Amino acid sequence: MGNFLNQGLSLLFVIIGAYSILGVIFFKLWIHQKNAKLPIDRKKLLRLAAQTLNDQVNDKIFDVVGYIFLAVFIITMPFALKGIAEMFASGQLNYFFIIFIAIGLIYTARKLWLESDKLIKLKLGRDAELAVAAELIELQSHGYQIFHDIQADGFNIDHLVIGSNGVFAIETKGRHKRIKDDINYKVRFENNLLAFPSWNESKPIEQAEIQSQWVYKWLNEATGFQTQVTPILCFPGWFVELKQRPPFPIVSHKQLAKAILSMRKCQLNEVMQKAICYQVIQRCAYSSKA
Repeated sequence: MGNFLNQGLSLLFVIIGAYSILGVIFFKLWIHQKNAKLPIDRKKLLRLAAQTLNDQVNDKIFDVVGYIFLAVFIITMPFALKGIAEMFASGQLNYFFIIFIAIGLIYTARKLWLESDKLIKLKLGRDAELAVAAELIELQSHGYQIFHDIQADGFNIDHLVIGSNGVFAIETKGRHKRIKDDINYKVRFENNLLAFPSWNESKPIEQAEIQSQWVYKWLNEATGFQTQVTPILCFPGWFVELKQRPPFPIVSHKQLAKAILSMRKCQLNEVMQKAICYQVIQRCAYSSKA
């Protein structure tokens, strides 16, 4: 009876240790889903190249990693159970062993909490950029060239659009919609600030301007053309209300194509467009090799 009790306690010890870590992840996701939601629904977006395969690859990665951890768990469990059972049977608990496990679980739980938060933000950013990329497809029928994720000096240009009416550097910002704001999912531009229902921002405006200046300088050096580069700030899934005239377009992803088509600040002939596109392609190719 005592041996059976020791084995049961050992199994309970292992299960509690493993599921306490999983509990951190599920608790983090539960808190996030209770307080916020994605601004756009990926299922309603235009489908992009290899999207089905990309989704399948992501699913298979989780499956493979899950089976690897399951294999490790199956291999180590008998030895862990035997060792823990012997410790309980001896009546002498190894406090160093217990403290080591407790510290390890606390450290792992903290890292999982922080990394889960980063993963949620990365998923938001990815979905926001996919929403913008899907909307930009419309511009191809008007003769525009579209480029994505161009590597700059320590940052990236989310989207670069080149057409007869200029060059446009698009900065995409994903922002979760907080449940407490109900249906008031509106961002206002007023007093030189981006006013969301529960917070204000100004950094995205500065960032979009800095990035467009970098593109202007780079293209000027690469092509010799002093081509104006227009920054555009995009918030997918949000309704944008302008209370004052913005320094450049601030739009939702649904307004993006229309905003670009309406621009008439400069004119690029076919030779200039090809020269600019060539430099962008070269930079994209160089970045992929690096």
